[in-house]
Amino acid sequence: MHFSPYVLAGCLTILAIVQSSAAVADELHLAGKWLTDQAGQTLVDPQSSGLTLRHGELIHLGDNSAAVNMRNILLRINPHTGQLNAPPVKITVASHLINGCFAELLADYPDWESLTWDRQDDTTLVTVTEDSSAFTLSPACAERYAATNSTPYPTLLVKIKTDKALSQAEIVAVRPVQFPAEAQVGSFSNDGIEGLAFDNTGNLYLALEKNQANAPMIFVTPYTADFWSNEDFLAVQDSGFRLPVPDANNHPINGLDYLAHPDSRHPGYLVGAARNDDHLWIIDISQQQAPFVQNIRFYAPTVSPASTTNNDTGRNSENCPAYEELNNTSIEGVAVAGSLVYLVNDPWQSQYPKNIQCPTNAAKFKQFSPLLFQLNIDPRWFIQPTQNNTTPK
Repeated sequence: MHFSPYVLAGCLTILAIVQSSAAVADELHLAGKWLTDQAGQTLVDPQSSGLTLRHGELIHLGDNSAAVNMRNILLRINPHTGQLNAPPVKITVASHLINGCFAELLADYPDWESLTWDRQDDTTLVTVTEDSSAFTLSPACAERYAATNSTPYPTLLVKIKTDKALSQAEIVAVRPVQFPAEAQVGSFSNDGIEGLAFDNTGNLYLALEKNQANAPMIFVTPYTADFWSNEDFLAVQDSGFRLPVPDANNHPINGLDYLAHPDSRHPGYLVGAARNDDHLWIIDISQQQAPFVQNIRFYAPTVSPASTTNNDTGRNSENCPAYEELNNTSIEGVAVAGSLVYLVNDPWQSQYPKNIQCPTNAAKFKQFSPLLFQLNIDPRWFIQPTQNNTTPK
Protein backbone atom coordinates (compact mmCIF):
# COMPACT_ATOMS: atom_id res chain seq x y z
CA MET A 1 0.00 0.00 0.00
CA HIS A 2 1.29 3.48 -0.81
CA PHE A 3 0.56 6.56 1.26
CA SER A 4 0.66 10.26 0.48
CA PRO A 5 2.85 12.38 2.82
CA TYR A 6 -0.08 13.43 5.02
CA VAL A 7 -3.40 11.84 4.06
CA LEU A 8 -3.07 8.10 4.08
CA ALA A 9 -6.01 6.16 2.82
CA GLY A 10 -8.72 8.75 2.47
CA CYS A 11 -12.10 8.25 3.99
CA LEU A 12 -12.46 4.64 5.05
CA THR A 13 -14.92 4.21 7.85
CA ILE A 14 -18.23 5.90 8.63
CA LEU A 15 -18.32 7.30 12.13
CA ALA A 16 -20.87 6.38 14.72
CA ILE A 17 -23.13 9.26 15.64
CA VAL A 18 -21.55 11.19 18.51
CA GLN A 19 -24.65 13.17 19.30
CA SER A 20 -27.93 13.52 17.45
CA SER A 21 -27.34 17.25 17.05
CA ALA A 22 -23.77 16.83 15.78
CA ALA A 23 -22.85 16.22 12.15
CA VAL A 24 -20.11 13.66 11.51
CA ALA A 25 -17.66 13.04 8.68
CA ASP A 26 -15.89 10.05 7.26
CA GLU A 27 -12.79 9.11 9.23
CA LEU A 28 -9.51 10.62 8.04
CA HIS A 29 -6.18 8.83 8.18
CA LEU A 30 -3.32 11.32 8.60
CA ALA A 31 0.43 10.67 8.52
CA GLY A 32 2.66 13.11 10.34
CA LYS A 33 6.15 14.51 10.03
CA TRP A 34 8.52 14.44 12.98
CA LEU A 35 9.40 17.91 14.25
CA THR A 36 13.15 18.38 13.75
CA ASP A 37 15.79 20.96 14.61
CA GLN A 38 17.86 22.83 12.03
CA ALA A 39 20.24 19.88 11.82
CA GLY A 40 17.39 17.49 11.04
CA GLN A 41 17.37 15.77 14.44
CA THR A 42 13.98 15.05 16.04
CA LEU A 43 13.05 17.40 18.86
CA VAL A 44 13.38 15.92 22.34
CA ASP A 45 10.43 16.44 24.69
CA PRO A 46 9.17 19.96 23.80
CA GLN A 47 5.69 19.09 25.19
CA SER A 48 3.90 20.93 22.40
CA SER A 49 0.96 22.89 23.82
CA GLY A 50 0.58 25.95 21.60
CA LEU A 51 0.66 26.38 17.83
CA THR A 52 -0.17 29.33 15.61
CA LEU A 53 0.58 30.34 12.03
CA ARG A 54 2.24 33.73 11.50
CA HIS A 55 3.75 34.97 8.22
CA GLY A 56 3.79 31.52 6.66
CA GLU A 57 5.54 29.73 9.51
CA LEU A 58 4.23 27.84 12.51
CA ILE A 59 5.09 29.22 15.95
CA HIS A 60 5.28 26.61 18.71
CA LEU A 61 5.19 26.86 22.50
CA GLY A 62 5.59 24.05 25.02
CA ASP A 63 4.37 23.66 28.60
CA ASN A 64 6.41 23.44 31.81
CA SER A 65 6.75 19.65 31.72
CA ALA A 66 9.05 19.94 28.70
CA ALA A 67 12.76 19.21 28.85
CA VAL A 68 14.45 22.17 30.55
CA ASN A 69 16.08 23.44 27.34
CA MET A 70 12.64 23.41 25.67
CA ARG A 71 10.86 25.55 28.29
CA ASN A 72 10.04 29.23 27.81
CA ILE A 73 11.04 29.25 24.16
CA LEU A 74 9.30 29.85 20.85
CA LEU A 75 10.06 27.53 17.95
CA ARG A 76 9.69 28.71 14.34
CA ILE A 77 8.69 25.75 12.17
CA ASN A 78 8.48 25.28 8.42
CA PRO A 79 4.93 23.94 7.99
CA HIS A 80 5.86 21.96 4.88
CA THR A 81 8.80 20.05 6.40
CA GLY A 82 8.33 20.19 10.19
CA GLN A 83 11.90 21.52 10.52
CA LEU A 84 12.92 24.58 12.54
CA ASN A 85 13.52 27.69 10.43
CA ALA A 86 15.71 29.34 13.06
CA PRO A 87 17.26 28.76 16.48
CA PRO A 88 14.79 28.74 19.41
CA VAL A 89 13.73 32.17 20.65
CA LYS A 90 14.01 32.66 24.41
CA ILE A 91 11.05 34.36 26.14
CA THR A 92 12.19 37.04 28.58
CA VAL A 93 10.27 39.17 31.09
CA ALA A 94 10.04 42.97 30.91
CA SER A 95 11.63 44.84 33.80
CA HIS A 96 8.38 46.53 34.86
CA LEU A 97 6.89 43.12 35.70
CA ILE A 98 9.74 41.97 37.92
CA ASN A 99 8.18 43.37 41.10
CA GLY A 100 4.57 42.60 40.21
CA CYS A 101 2.20 40.01 41.67
CA PHE A 102 3.14 37.39 39.10
CA ALA A 103 6.91 37.95 38.98
CA GLU A 104 7.86 34.61 40.58
CA LEU A 105 5.78 32.60 38.13
CA LEU A 106 6.90 34.53 35.05
CA ALA A 107 10.57 34.30 36.02
CA ASP A 108 10.38 30.53 36.46
CA TYR A 109 8.71 28.02 34.09
CA PRO A 110 5.05 28.96 33.56
CA ASP A 111 2.74 26.23 32.35
CA TRP A 112 1.98 27.71 28.92
CA GLU A 113 -0.97 25.97 27.28
CA SER A 114 -1.87 27.79 24.06
CA LEU A 115 -0.58 30.37 21.59
CA THR A 116 -2.17 32.81 19.17
CA TRP A 117 -1.37 36.28 17.84
CA ASP A 118 -3.12 39.62 17.77
CA ARG A 119 -4.72 39.95 14.32
CA GLN A 120 -4.28 43.75 14.47
CA ASP A 121 -0.62 43.62 15.54
CA ASP A 122 1.61 40.87 14.21
CA THR A 123 4.27 41.64 16.83
CA THR A 124 1.96 40.60 19.68
CA LEU A 125 1.59 36.95 20.67
CA VAL A 126 -0.90 35.87 23.33
CA THR A 127 -0.58 32.82 25.55
CA VAL A 128 -2.21 31.52 28.74
CA THR A 129 -1.09 29.76 31.92
CA GLU A 130 -2.73 26.66 33.35
CA ASP A 131 -1.23 24.84 36.34
CA SER A 132 0.32 27.41 38.69
CA SER A 133 -0.28 25.36 41.85
CA ALA A 134 3.46 25.34 42.67
CA PHE A 135 3.42 29.11 43.17
CA THR A 136 1.93 31.27 45.92
CA LEU A 137 0.84 34.88 45.69
CA SER A 138 1.81 37.36 48.38
CA PRO A 139 -0.97 38.05 50.91
CA ALA A 140 -1.81 41.39 49.26
CA CYS A 141 -1.87 39.87 45.78
CA ALA A 142 -3.86 36.85 46.96
CA GLU A 143 -6.48 39.19 48.39
CA ARG A 144 -6.59 41.27 45.20
CA TYR A 145 -7.04 38.21 42.98
CA ALA A 146 -9.13 35.99 45.24
CA ALA A 147 -12.32 36.09 43.17
CA THR A 148 -11.14 33.87 40.31
CA ASN A 149 -14.16 31.56 40.56
CA SER A 150 -11.65 28.83 39.75
CA THR A 151 -8.16 28.10 41.09
CA PRO A 152 -6.54 30.03 43.99
CA TYR A 153 -3.78 31.18 41.66
CA PRO A 154 -5.53 32.87 38.73
CA THR A 155 -5.30 31.84 35.11
CA LEU A 156 -3.15 34.43 33.33
CA LEU A 157 -3.47 35.75 29.81
CA VAL A 158 0.00 36.92 28.81
CA LYS A 159 1.15 39.33 26.09
CA ILE A 160 4.47 38.49 24.42
CA LYS A 161 5.98 41.29 22.37
CA THR A 162 8.23 40.36 19.45
CA ASP A 163 9.96 42.12 16.61
CA LYS A 164 8.83 41.70 12.99
CA ALA A 165 11.47 39.03 12.36
CA LEU A 166 10.54 37.16 15.56
CA SER A 167 14.17 37.11 16.69
CA GLN A 168 13.25 38.15 20.25
CA ALA A 169 10.26 37.73 22.55
CA GLU A 170 9.43 39.53 25.81
CA ILE A 171 6.51 39.25 28.23
CA VAL A 172 5.19 42.79 28.61
CA ALA A 173 1.66 42.50 30.05
CA VAL A 174 -0.58 40.15 32.07
CA ARG A 175 -4.34 39.87 32.65
CA PRO A 176 -5.68 37.49 35.32
CA VAL A 177 -8.92 35.80 34.28
CA GLN A 178 -12.16 35.82 36.28
CA PHE A 179 -14.67 33.16 35.26
CA PRO A 180 -18.41 33.59 35.78
CA ALA A 181 -19.44 31.97 39.06
CA GLU A 182 -22.44 30.34 37.40
CA ALA A 183 -20.14 28.50 34.99
CA GLN A 184 -18.94 26.30 37.89
CA VAL A 185 -15.46 26.01 36.45
CA GLY A 186 -14.09 24.41 39.60
CA SER A 187 -10.64 24.53 41.19
CA PHE A 188 -8.82 22.16 38.85
CA SER A 189 -5.25 23.36 38.42
CA ASN A 190 -4.50 20.98 35.54
CA ASP A 191 -7.80 21.28 33.69
CA GLY A 192 -7.84 24.95 32.79
CA ILE A 193 -7.65 26.97 29.58
CA GLU A 194 -6.03 24.98 26.79
CA GLY A 195 -7.03 26.94 23.68
CA LEU A 196 -7.07 30.56 22.48
CA ALA A 197 -8.41 31.99 19.23
CA PHE A 198 -9.24 35.41 17.79
CA ASP A 199 -12.12 35.81 15.36
CA ASN A 200 -12.40 38.51 12.69
CA THR A 201 -14.57 40.86 14.74
CA GLY A 202 -12.47 41.53 17.83
CA ASN A 203 -13.36 38.63 20.11
CA LEU A 204 -10.96 36.37 21.97
CA TYR A 205 -12.15 32.84 22.74
CA LEU A 206 -10.80 30.71 25.59
CA ALA A 207 -11.35 26.93 25.60
CA LEU A 208 -11.61 25.31 29.03
CA GLU A 209 -10.49 21.70 29.29
CA LYS A 210 -13.29 20.76 31.66
CA ASN A 211 -15.50 22.16 34.45
CA GLN A 212 -17.05 20.65 37.58
CA ALA A 213 -19.45 18.67 35.40
CA ASN A 214 -16.46 17.16 33.57
CA ALA A 215 -17.45 19.03 30.42
CA PRO A 216 -15.43 21.40 28.21
CA MET A 217 -16.55 25.00 27.78
CA ILE A 218 -15.68 27.98 25.58
CA PHE A 219 -15.52 31.49 27.02
CA VAL A 220 -15.34 34.78 25.14
CA THR A 221 -14.24 38.34 25.80
CA PRO A 222 -13.96 41.46 23.63
CA TYR A 223 -10.35 42.23 22.68
CA THR A 224 -10.30 46.00 22.88
CA ALA A 225 -7.57 48.59 22.34
CA ASP A 226 -7.08 48.95 26.12
CA PHE A 227 -7.09 45.19 26.80
CA TRP A 228 -3.54 45.18 28.22
CA SER A 229 -3.68 48.59 29.92
CA ASN A 230 -3.97 47.23 33.49
CA GLU A 231 -3.69 44.05 35.57
CA ASP A 232 -7.27 44.03 36.80
CA PHE A 233 -9.36 40.90 36.47
CA LEU A 234 -10.59 40.14 32.97
CA ALA A 235 -14.18 38.92 33.40
CA VAL A 236 -14.82 36.44 30.57
CA GLN A 237 -18.30 35.26 29.55
CA ASP A 238 -19.65 31.81 28.77
CA SER A 239 -20.13 31.64 24.99
CA GLY A 240 -22.99 29.18 25.43
CA PHE A 241 -21.75 27.23 22.41
CA ARG A 242 -23.09 23.73 21.91
CA LEU A 243 -20.29 21.18 22.06
CA PRO A 244 -20.51 17.57 20.84
CA VAL A 245 -19.94 15.90 24.20
CA PRO A 246 -21.68 12.51 24.14
CA ASP A 247 -21.33 11.47 27.79
CA ALA A 248 -19.82 12.31 31.16
CA ASN A 249 -16.37 10.90 30.37
CA ASN A 250 -13.30 12.99 29.59
CA HIS A 251 -13.67 14.89 26.30
CA PRO A 252 -11.51 17.98 26.86
CA ILE A 253 -10.68 20.69 24.34
CA ASN A 254 -6.90 21.00 24.14
CA GLY A 255 -6.37 23.26 21.13
CA LEU A 256 -8.29 26.00 19.31
CA ASP A 257 -8.12 28.23 16.25
CA TYR A 258 -10.44 30.36 14.14
CA LEU A 259 -11.68 29.37 10.69
CA ALA A 260 -13.32 31.99 8.49
CA HIS A 261 -16.37 31.07 6.39
CA PRO A 262 -15.92 31.64 2.63
CA ASP A 263 -18.86 34.05 2.84
CA SER A 264 -17.95 37.09 4.93
CA ARG A 265 -21.57 37.42 6.16
CA HIS A 266 -20.97 34.40 8.38
CA PRO A 267 -18.95 35.01 11.59
CA GLY A 268 -16.94 31.82 11.11
CA TYR A 269 -16.03 28.76 13.14
CA LEU A 270 -13.79 27.58 15.91
CA VAL A 271 -11.73 24.46 15.25
CA GLY A 272 -11.17 22.62 18.52
CA ALA A 273 -9.04 19.57 19.22
CA ALA A 274 -10.65 16.98 21.51
CA ARG A 275 -7.40 15.22 22.26
CA ASN A 276 -8.75 12.20 24.14
CA ASP A 277 -11.06 11.34 21.24
CA ASP A 278 -8.80 12.08 18.25
CA HIS A 279 -11.51 14.46 17.07
CA LEU A 280 -11.65 17.91 15.58
CA TRP A 281 -14.77 19.82 16.55
CA ILE A 282 -15.96 22.46 14.08
CA ILE A 283 -18.05 24.90 16.13
CA ASP A 284 -20.30 27.41 14.38
CA ILE A 285 -19.95 30.83 16.04
CA SER A 286 -23.40 31.83 14.73
CA GLN A 287 -24.85 28.67 16.37
CA GLN A 288 -27.06 28.03 13.34
CA GLN A 289 -25.25 24.78 12.63
CA ALA A 290 -24.71 21.81 14.93
CA PRO A 291 -21.09 21.06 15.82
CA PHE A 292 -19.29 19.04 13.17
CA VAL A 293 -17.15 16.12 14.35
CA GLN A 294 -14.15 15.03 12.30
CA ASN A 295 -12.71 11.73 13.50
CA ILE A 296 -9.03 11.12 12.74
CA ARG A 297 -6.54 8.29 12.92
CA PHE A 298 -2.92 9.37 13.22
CA TYR A 299 0.19 7.67 11.84
CA ALA A 300 3.93 8.16 12.25
CA PRO A 301 6.43 7.60 9.42
CA THR A 302 8.95 4.83 10.00
CA VAL A 303 11.40 6.11 7.40
CA SER A 304 12.87 9.54 6.74
CA PRO A 305 11.80 11.40 3.57
CA ALA A 306 15.28 10.82 2.12
CA SER A 307 15.09 7.05 2.65
CA THR A 308 13.62 4.55 0.26
CA THR A 309 11.17 1.75 0.97
CA ASN A 310 10.49 -1.48 -0.81
CA ASN A 311 7.80 -0.40 -3.26
CA ASP A 312 6.64 -3.98 -3.68
CA THR A 313 5.84 -4.52 -0.01
CA GLY A 314 5.39 -0.97 1.28
CA ARG A 315 7.64 -1.85 4.24
CA ASN A 316 10.98 -0.49 5.42
CA SER A 317 14.26 -2.30 5.99
CA GLU A 318 13.10 -3.53 9.41
CA ASN A 319 9.97 -5.02 7.84
CA CYS A 320 7.79 -2.33 9.33
CA PRO A 321 5.02 -0.58 7.40
CA ALA A 322 5.98 2.81 5.98
CA TYR A 323 3.57 4.38 8.48
CA GLU A 324 2.48 2.97 11.84
CA GLU A 325 -0.77 3.92 13.57
CA LEU A 326 -0.39 5.71 16.88
CA ASN A 327 -1.90 4.20 20.01
CA ASN A 328 -1.87 7.62 21.67
CA THR A 329 -1.52 10.96 19.90
CA SER A 330 -2.85 13.73 22.20
CA ILE A 331 -3.26 16.66 19.82
CA GLU A 332 -2.84 20.02 21.59
CA GLY A 333 -1.90 22.52 18.87
CA VAL A 334 -4.26 23.70 16.11
CA ALA A 335 -3.36 26.27 13.45
CA VAL A 336 -5.56 27.20 10.48
CA ALA A 337 -3.72 28.31 7.34
CA GLY A 338 -5.98 29.15 4.41
CA SER A 339 -7.44 25.87 3.20
CA LEU A 340 -5.31 23.78 5.57
CA VAL A 341 -5.32 22.88 9.25
CA TYR A 342 -2.07 22.01 11.01
CA LEU A 343 -2.03 19.90 14.16
CA VAL A 344 0.78 19.09 16.60
CA ASN A 345 0.67 16.58 19.43
CA ASP A 346 1.80 16.94 23.03
CA PRO A 347 3.38 13.57 23.87
CA TRP A 348 1.64 12.29 26.99
CA GLN A 349 4.55 11.00 29.00
CA SER A 350 2.70 8.13 30.69
CA GLN A 351 1.09 6.97 27.43
CA TYR A 352 3.47 7.83 24.58
CA PRO A 353 5.71 4.74 24.94
CA LYS A 354 2.63 2.63 24.15
CA ASN A 355 3.12 3.74 20.54
CA ILE A 356 6.32 1.71 20.22
CA GLN A 357 5.94 -0.92 17.49
CA CYS A 358 8.64 -0.47 14.88
CA PRO A 359 12.23 -0.33 16.24
CA THR A 360 12.90 2.63 13.93
CA ASN A 361 10.63 4.89 15.97
CA ALA A 362 11.24 3.48 19.45
CA ALA A 363 13.77 6.15 20.46
CA LYS A 364 11.52 8.95 19.21
CA PHE A 365 8.62 7.76 21.32
CA LYS A 366 10.85 7.25 24.37
CA GLN A 367 12.15 10.83 24.08
CA PHE A 368 8.63 12.25 23.57
CA SER A 369 9.17 13.64 20.08
CA PRO A 370 6.06 15.28 18.58
CA LEU A 371 4.62 15.04 15.08
CA LEU A 372 3.12 17.63 12.76
CA PHE A 373 -0.05 16.73 10.83
CA GLN A 374 -1.92 18.47 8.05
CA LEU A 375 -5.43 18.11 6.65
CA ASN A 376 -7.55 19.96 4.14
CA ILE A 377 -10.56 22.00 5.22
CA ASP A 378 -13.69 20.05 4.31
CA PRO A 379 -16.44 22.03 2.52
CA ARG A 380 -18.99 20.02 4.50
CA TRP A 381 -17.87 21.94 7.58
CA PHE A 382 -19.59 25.05 6.22
CA ILE A 383 -23.21 26.14 5.99
CA GLN A 384 -24.69 28.73 3.68
CA PRO A 385 -25.01 32.00 5.65
CA THR A 386 -28.16 34.04 5.99
CA GLN A 387 -28.52 37.77 6.43
CA ASN A 388 -29.31 37.22 10.13
CA ASN A 389 -25.99 35.59 11.05
CA THR A 390 -24.35 37.58 13.83
CA THR A 391 -21.37 37.25 16.12
CA PRO A 392 -22.26 36.66 19.79
CA LYS A 393 -21.68 39.57 22.11
